[in-house]
Amino acid sequence: MPRVVATTAGAVRSRPARRGVVSFLGIPYAAAPVGLRRFAAPAPAEAWEGVREAVAPSPVAPQDPRSGYGWSHSAGEDHLTLDVHVPAGSPHDLPVLVWIHGGGWVSGSGSAPEYHPAAWVARGFVVVSMNYRLGFEGFGAVPGAPHNRGLLDQVAALRWVQENVAAFGGDPARVTIAGQSAGATSVAALMCAPAARGLFTRAIAASVTAETYTVAQAERVAARVARAARVPFDRAGFAGLPPIRLLAASDAVAQDLAADPDAGPRGAVPLLYHPVVDGEIVPGPFVEGPGAGGDPAVDLMVSTVADEWTLFSRSGFAPVAKEWADVAAFAAAVGLPPAAVAGYRELLPSAGPGAVGDALLSDALFAEPSRRFARAHAARGGRTFLSRFTWRSPALGGRFGATHGLDVPFAFGNPRAMELFLHAVPVLPLARRVPGAPSRLRGVFPTPAAAALSRRMVAAWTSFAASGDPGWPAAGADGTPVHVWGSRDALDRAPDPRERIWAGVGFRPYDGSPVATARG
Repeated sequence: MPRVVATTAGAVRSRPARRGVVSFLGIPYAAAPVGLRRFAAPAPAEAWEGVREAVAPSPVAPQDPRSGYGWSHSAGEDHLTLDVHVPAGSPHDLPVLVWIHGGGWVSGSGSAPEYHPAAWVARGFVVVSMNYRLGFEGFGAVPGAPHNRGLLDQVAALRWVQENVAAFGGDPARVTIAGQSAGATSVAALMCAPAARGLFTRAIAASVTAETYTVAQAERVAARVARAARVPFDRAGFAGLPPIRLLAASDAVAQDLAADPDAGPRGAVPLLYHPVVDGEIVPGPFVEGPGAGGDPAVDLMVSTVADEWTLFSRSGFAPVAKEWADVAAFAAAVGLPPAAVAGYRELLPSAGPGAVGDALLSDALFAEPSRRFARAHAARGGRTFLSRFTWRSPALGGRFGATHGLDVPFAFGNPRAMELFLHAVPVLPLARRVPGAPSRLRGVFPTPAAAALSRRMVAAWTSFAASGDPGWPAAGADGTPVHVWGSRDALDRAPDPRERIWAGVGFRPYDGSPVATARG
């Protein structure tokens, strides 16, 4: 039977229980961002009378229609919503897991099928997933409007959890936030954000990125978007643009920057929007500086995957290094000195330019920021746990390896979702279907090894969220030990030798100037 729960804005009725899970879908946590609210901080959800049917996912936030998450220009605009999944029966005082989806700040949906949390709910959790504003709507600089509106949305969703989750059977004093990629960086931002202090007690961050913008750079990007859209660079000009035109203008600017040799990281990955260091919701960089590592009172688990960058380079989204000069250009784009290429070649003696370029960008965009965030948190006295996912998918001849995002279906207890991940859903706007991908990857998932690994990861993530103990020792300020996920797990007590290549390289807010390389 469906359940009815009273929230602060009104009552909601769930779907009937499926696989032991009762789901409430599309519950507003804030007012729809339309009209005067379009570029404003989130406002409280408007109350309703009677019982709201919470049986269908809400519209996703505006994003490139090719992203695969179902947005179109005719989609509804009431997307500041969340889903709540609870065990069947009458739960109470259960730990809470709040999932923040990734997608490069420009795509994704908290209701995506690969995020169905049945395995987490079965272990006694209330699970919440949210939608938040993306792209220009969430992170573009608008004169007279707050920066980081997407992060402000996340804070509003967490406040909704504090006020309402007890009615669904959750314990507001035991909330863990978790996310991957842009979702992981959201976790890092929230751990550093004064506005989010006290809204959660533990955090899981899978593949943290470090890139932030200065206010001046965010404004320069927004001015270019205004020119591309042929509107004045002011709030009224942007407010007059339907989302589809803002998306097209953002796409045009991203492609221009990707072709600019002085565009820094944009020459390697054509993503346009990032959190802005505004001194308020984002006081400073997440991975270095006075506030790096976030609140030490929050237990933290950080994870990476072995081959982060292959998802982008081997899907056609980002360039592949064909010559050693290309690798040198990648190094310069991310601030590494020329000697760094020789360092990678020494550590990977049998690898060609493509593999070395993938390794370098894996570290630049994900692994090194993740390690630094974790080390900073440990250095501040926080309990910190690290892991690295090394299981390499045999799909498509093994071309992706242990790629970015491959760990997520395993942690959710759904290895078969990787079929969808690798070929049916482009995870970033403009990504193409993987060349040569079959319509189904039959026989690949779930293998016994994959299923066993998934069970171990589900147990570790939920044990950490419930008790703060994932099953291996906490790390020190040197970032060790690291739990290694694979067909057989291991505990790595030695620092990754690639870390020394990054000594002296900073992750400061990008100000639009050519990236200065470290000495070496």
